[in-house]
Amino acid sequence: MDPAPTRTILVVDDEVPIRLALTRVLGEGGYTVLGTDSGREALELFQQHPIDLVISDHYMPEMSGIDLLKLVRVRHPHVVRILLTGDKDPELAVRSINESEVYRFIRKPWNNSDLRTIMHFAFETIRLEREKRQLLAQVRDERLAVLRRGSPEDPAGLEREVMLLAEDELHGG
Repeated sequence: MDPAPTRTILVVDDEVPIRLALTRVLGEGGYTVLGTDSGREALELFQQHPIDLVISDHYMPEMSGIDLLKLVRVRHPHVVRILLTGDKDPELAVRSINESEVYRFIRKPWNNSDLRTIMHFAFETIRLEREKRQLLAQVRDERLAVLRRGSPEDPAGLEREVMLLAEDELHGG
């Protein structure tokens, strides 16, 4: 049996008390928590650690939370993104969903019980997405194996050629 996957959360907030409170609550929930005060450093941490989920404050110096989460979406599309803010403007929630494709939008001050529930379901989503990717890769590999051998349904080998070309393109060949 595979060991349990890491459940690593990156908390990005320029307010130390907020970052420490989130780190404590999430750490007590059994998560590995990394923290930083800037979007720039957050992006560097992605190069050093396997991160599953990022919670970012919106209002920070240098880079807003929405901008950070947009970059995370492009560079690390399988990372779940959550925006945290004390801003009451409903447009911010809409922008975070539209621009950064956030999983959730959490307002400060948060409820610890609600936060733990959100994390539970976020990691269930992560688990299901990983499982889906693994199954799709398995089906693709099995289909390619059949196509390489040839099949009675494709006597001229056209489907095989198209699939092999697609695989070459996918792998940069």
